[in-house]
Amino acid sequence: MIFDKVLQIYQEYYICVHCLGRMFSLLASQTTNEKRGNSLLLSLTMDNHEKFLSNDILEQKKAIFNLKLLAENAKYLPAQIVLKNEGIEYTLKNENQLCHLCNNIFLEIDQYIIKSIEVLKGIEINNFLVGTTPDSQIINLEDRFKTKFNILEAESFKSHFNRVIGKSLTDILEKPPEFNNPDVLIIYSIGFKTFTINLKLRSLFIFGRYNKLIRGIPQTHWFCRNCMGKGCNICNFTGKQYLVSIEELISPEFIKESKATNSKFHGAGRDKRKVTIRNLRYSNKKEVIRLKSEAKNTKKVYRSLVECKIKISKSEFEEKLSKLKTTFENQEIHQRTPIRVSHRRADKIRGKIIYHIQGKQVKSNLFEFKIETQGGTYIKELINGDNGRTSPSFAEIFKTPLTCKELDVIEISL
Repeated sequence: MIFDKVLQIYQEYYICVHCLGRMFSLLASQTTNEKRGNSLLLSLTMDNHEKFLSNDILEQKKAIFNLKLLAENAKYLPAQIVLKNEGIEYTLKNENQLCHLCNNIFLEIDQYIIKSIEVLKGIEINNFLVGTTPDSQIINLEDRFKTKFNILEAESFKSHFNRVIGKSLTDILEKPPEFNNPDVLIIYSIGFKTFTINLKLRSLFIFGRYNKLIRGIPQTHWFCRNCMGKGCNICNFTGKQYLVSIEELISPEFIKESKATNSKFHGAGRDKRKVTIRNLRYSNKKEVIRLKSEAKNTKKVYRSLVECKIKISKSEFEEKLSKLKTTFENQEIHQRTPIRVSHRRADKIRGKIIYHIQGKQVKSNLFEFKIETQGGTYIKELINGDNGRTSPSFAEIFKTPLTCKELDVIEISL
């Protein structure tokens, strides 16, 4: 019986009402462990007070023993008042005795909440989650206790702590808990005498578009092809193929403003140097995964300036342009990994669709093309053929070598 087990516990140990309640947490619901513990002690006090008031001497003796146990060992005030009112003396054995199971952690929970507020100060969140790593001493002591008294309905220290702290922080912060993907995970490492709090912040995702207004650098950081980032004479011991990249221009600003430790840049586009950023908004990991998985459905529009080895007339150019449109528009081409990126890309053949081509003759040997393609198309190789690795190519149609002198991304449709 529950009452007998409670009395057995207090004959040997003092535990707080929180821990008493959580030892029977699976029994009944819609209450807290603190209230459950107080209810057990109050019910025991009332039951034994009733027996004391009976005319049964044996029942009275047993009731006095139990009431003293509750007053002295459980330090339960209502039991103390009953004894005082009935003129029965009792002695508190140790007023400063700590809870055997939690060392009074649950009676001094405010210190954990106050420290949490301090740690979270200045951090912008919409939700949170509490996590706990109790010291092995706490876990082992509780396991031995439950085994000794054959307790099967208990809630763990960790679960109780997380809920109590979580409810308090919800009220104070006015932020809800989030169990699947919280903005911040507040992790308490707890021992009987000390504790620490660590925060695990969810990654901040920001979506935006940027314009690169000066040609000359890559989109992302490139390691030196010769030393692969170690540093050598060729890269002047920078470890980089190019001195700067769009990633290296943009990322530090976001790291600075968000007070982050590092960042990951996911980009789409091509060369130019000066960067302007627009349409910034918060994003999430799901959008990154979606954009990557749907990269093959992305459409990009390029402007390319192409030089020809020979001079051709305007009519010849128009004839070649017409053939380009007939050959490529809404057709799939096959591109083997270009030689220029073979050091960092898998060697395989990729099918890419060319949607639309416009062109004009700038000089007799210089042309400007506007090409709309499927994302991931190698435009320079589409133009020069890359020694047959991209087929068909513009060079095949013109029947002469072509060189892409300038290449800009002017539109991206995600």
